[in-house]
Amino acid sequence: MANSPYNVANLCKMMHKKRLEIGLSQIAMGKLLGGRNQKYVSNVENGLTTISPEICIRWFEICGAYEHIDLVHFIFKLHPMAAAPIDPALNDSAHKALINLVQEMKDAQKAISDLAEWLNNTRPGKTAEIPMQAIKQIYDLTQANKTLMYSMSREFGLKIQDLTEKWSKKAIVAEVAMHKRQDREAVLA
Repeated sequence: MANSPYNVANLCKMMHKKRLEIGLSQIAMGKLLGGRNQKYVSNVENGLTTISPEICIRWFEICGAYEHIDLVHFIFKLHPMAAAPIDPALNDSAHKALINLVQEMKDAQKAISDLAEWLNNTRPGKTAEIPMQAIKQIYDLTQANKTLMYSMSREFGLKIQDLTEKWSKKAIVAEVAMHKRQDREAVLA
């Protein structure tokens, strides 16, 4: 991925640009990063120090640059579903993001029907090619949802972390969240 815009060298440049966009000095950014000094911030921005995903994510959290957090996940391959980030220009309007999500949901509904038909036709020992177009269309819902959440954050001040925490608490109470370690070990024993 060296020739790709999605590499660590370009990530450092983006970190610099985002810091400037929000008007933070290198000294202020260093303090927000947990007491780092100005030299450290300068070295990060100039690609002179090895950066960790954690530092990058914290940096972009400070800047409110959610798509860039997605970029960190993609560059460092932190999750199998981490994809190239949505262009922030597409997240400038919650109204447009909602229209996009509605359309993606309609397209996904058709894709779900196609996938269900494919699954109904699978038989033991019979190999068939996975309907990747349907899978891709369903995957697009994740990106459309992110676009809506990011635009809601920018336009209306939605606190994404608060939403995530509330969802997680509800999922734990409803017992749909992954069980704590001790429970998983008891099930496996």
